[in-house]
Amino acid sequence: MKKNSLKKKTAAWLAALAVFLTSAELPLTQQPVYAETAETNTTFAAARNLEFGSSMAGTLSTSDNIRYYKFSLKEANQLQLGVERNQGGWGAVYIKFYDASQTEIYSERTYNGSFSLGPLYFTGGDYYMTLALDSSYDETFSFRANVDTLGENFVETQDANNDRRENASVIGLKKTYKGVLAINDDIDYYRFQVPAAGQIRFNLTNAAGDSIRYTFYDQSLNQAYTDTVIRRSKTSPSVSVKKGIYYLAIEKANVNGSVGSYTFSIDHMPQGGTSGSNTGKVTVKQVKIKSVQNSARKKMTVKWNKVSKVSGYELWYSTNSNFKKGVVKKKLSSSVTKKTYSGLKKKKTYYVKIRAYKNVNDGKKYGKWSSKKSVVIRK
Repeated sequence: MKKNSLKKKTAAWLAALAVFLTSAELPLTQQPVYAETAETNTTFAAARNLEFGSSMAGTLSTSDNIRYYKFSLKEANQLQLGVERNQGGWGAVYIKFYDASQTEIYSERTYNGSFSLGPLYFTGGDYYMTLALDSSYDETFSFRANVDTLGENFVETQDANNDRRENASVIGLKKTYKGVLAINDDIDYYRFQVPAAGQIRFNLTNAAGDSIRYTFYDQSLNQAYTDTVIRRSKTSPSVSVKKGIYYLAIEKANVNGSVGSYTFSIDHMPQGGTSGSNTGKVTVKQVKIKSVQNSARKKMTVKWNKVSKVSGYELWYSTNSNFKKGVVKKKLSSSVTKKTYSGLKKKKTYYVKIRAYKNVNDGKKYGKWSSKKSVVIRK
């Protein structure tokens, strides 16, 4: 009887346990998770497809501490990644990206429980991502990756790009273009034709997170102009050019600098003409001096009328009425119409004249001098 009773109790306990295990529910994540039912993506060859916009999950242990994923991009994209470590993050987690040749191009390490990366910029092509744990604890993780196209005008991939002068993208004048400097793309080359000697105006907007450098070369690869524009800034320098083929290189100012997008256009102003015109002469109106006064002790104040559409003014003053000696020459902004000069000699007569100028391809085009005016420094 005792054996039969024990068997009945054991059977009842096992039945109850089976009911409990069948009805028990595991904790659910707040978002649907693509769970790794089989932890097989432990090599490049076995990399799992990364599904953008979907949550993915996995488990890492001290003896099995890395997972591989792969993805493809048709053109330049920015990628953002959010990771959650369900154990709160006891050790370091490493996120790495590799190109199609399995060469590492980006690495990040963090000890945070939840963290995000990006935006990270990639050209088109095939890529791998690894997530690895350096910890003495086992833990689960989940992550979500999203990508957005950057809409560059010339599609770049790991195999087809404008990273060399021989592969420069052909561009036209007076057109706006968008380019991208990516994690695996340090420089872009462009090629354009200048129809006549004159000036080009380069309009560049740097939307990247760090400074970028731009350089113009002539057909013989002689450097015509170079400069740097800081992050999230604009520039529009004018460069003197001859007729012929030119190259433009846009690159990271620092090898490890931040990356991002940029937009630019090139306007052409032929010699002796204006932007977009092949004919016409540059004219600069004459300036008129309104007054010259001994405004304070050993000072004089000069006022003149504003001349529109000029680059600036040149003002001369001297105690010599013919401006043959002792001449002080000043370059002034086009927005200025009043200027005070100090350190003058008492009881001396000073003569003043001024003219406007425009910047043109071969230097400056000046207007006529104003009529000279004079003032005696009495105080």
